Amino acid sequence: MAYKDILAPVIALDQDEAALGIASELAGKFDARGVALIVSVAVGSAFEETPHALSEILEDVGRGARSGAGPAREQIIAWTERAQASFEVRDVSIEKAVMDDEILAHARVADLVVMTRGAPGDRARRAMIEDVLLKSGRPLMLAPQRPLRARNWEKIVIGWNATPQAVRAVSAAMPLLQAAKAVTVATVDARPSAAGHSQAPGHEIAAHLARHGVKVEVENIDGVGRSHGKALLDEAAAVGADLLVIGGYGHSRTEEAVFGGVTRELLAGAPIPLMLAH
Repeated sequence: MAYKDILAPVIALDQDEAALGIASELAGKFDARGVALIVSVAVGSAFEETPHALSEILEDVGRGARSGAGPAREQIIAWTERAQASFEVRDVSIEKAVMDDEILAHARVADLVVMTRGAPGDRARRAMIEDVLLKSGRPLMLAPQRPLRARNWEKIVIGWNATPQAVRAVSAAMPLLQAAKAVTVATVDARPSAAGHSQAPGHEIAAHLARHGVKVEVENIDGVGRSHGKALLDEAAAVGADLLVIGGYGHSRTEEAVFGGVTRELLAGAPIPLMLAH
């Protein structure tokens, strides 16, 4: 298994360059095709963060192809033309992407979707992240907007809690795990149970990964009062990890809490990319 189609839904270069950079790195690493899905957010869109007067909205509509979203698109295209990997460019409006589920159509024919996390009030990215993670059936890699830096993807931490979501995240990350020089299966305050962790938490999944050629070790972490998210981030920092692999815990968007506590904490503060699957 390898990644051959990597999708990066992007809105603006200054906020999404991290996702494009990771998509380019992974496309080069796995001889894959990168796809930049440029998502336009018009001045009058309900997803636009800055309120505008009606006159500004009408003026923007009148510009057509020269609307406010035009320069953002041009910057993204210029970046892809300079990129190390080859990119296909596609276009969609945020309304069609989210309300008409067009982002799902693009995600479902990709091996991996890469996005930046965005700010807490970023409605457009949050809506796309929720749709891809909860509805597409594809893994999602989320990158912090800053700092921008290249990664060698040699050290990876798996946040293992023996759930179906974690299993799917590990499976989705397998090409990266097999190529890494060091993989740590990390559990936090793990307790054996018949349907969850074995009597030696983390060791069975580690043995499974080893049979797939992964260089892996197990770290059973005592939270010592820390949240599970903080404990995993501390472990990732300690080993110098390029990636943290976790299950994406979520519910229907009609519920108040779309993401569970650990996922929500990591989405808010992880300084490294996260690989999630639901």
